Amino acid sequence: MRTTTILLCILVAGAAAGRYRAETAVREAHDDLHRIKIEQVEEAKAGKMLRAEVAYLENPERLAKIARAKTDLRPTERGQSLSKAEFAVAMGIETPNLSPMRSQPSEVIANAIAMAQLGGQSSDVE
Repeated sequence: MRTTTILLCILVAGAAAGRYRAETAVREAHDDLHRIKIEQVEEAKAGKMLRAEVAYLENPERLAKIARAKTDLRPTERGQSLSKAEFAVAMGIETPNLSPMRSQPSEVIANAIAMAQLGGQSSDVE
């Protein structure tokens, strides 16, 4: 009988210790979950602030105002752009062709390449 009582006491003590450890683990998990939810809300607020800041910084009216204050740049006009053929004639690469030239959408890339090549040769042109 004494042995049974001692075994039951040990069993009850073990069960109590196990329950205490389980409750502690659950409480810590709830605390971690609460902390993570708070961090999630703070990150969402920070994201909203960043999106608002980007919207402000990319505002076209604001950028135009800065451009007017800092530079003398103006929007390009229709006559300022050259086609590939006109550019080649202007640079002396080709002779002028008197037939009317119209820029095709495929010529846009060729025009960009020609202008990029000119940028690399700026020291030779001067």
